[in-house]
Amino acid sequence: MYSAKFNVRFYETDMMGIAHHSNHFRWFENARVEYLRHIGITLGSMMDEDIVFPIMNVSCHYNEPARFDDVIRIETYLTKLTRAQMVFKYRMVRDVDDVLLATGETKNAFMMKSTGKICRVSDKFYKPMLESVEEMPNE
Repeated sequence: MYSAKFNVRFYETDMMGIAHHSNHFRWFENARVEYLRHIGITLGSMMDEDIVFPIMNVSCHYNEPARFDDVIRIETYLTKLTRAQMVFKYRMVRDVDDVLLATGETKNAFMMKSTGKICRVSDKFYKPMLESVEEMPNE
């Protein structure tokens, strides 16, 4: 698990000061990128080897609203991994009181950037990912 913190920015909110639901997917993406960086993998290093990992499926369950200027903490878990795909799960909590705001999941496929074809990820990336696979605790 890797935990990343973000502030809810004014432009991410509606007139009531509540974060628009679409921002959760951006925050999940940012958390996923930081998770990979934490285990030693950068998007640039993957793209240098012609590998990208587009989202095949994404979901979010909203429990409580995130509001302007909240510090949110997103706990990111790599829960499933094969040579062709990976699944991340997310817990988004308000940092000050640990209230669960949302949970989410993304399923990504490994793909060759140059051809758009599904590929098998190399050991260079697979091994550090495999070492970090874990289940997300129950909400």
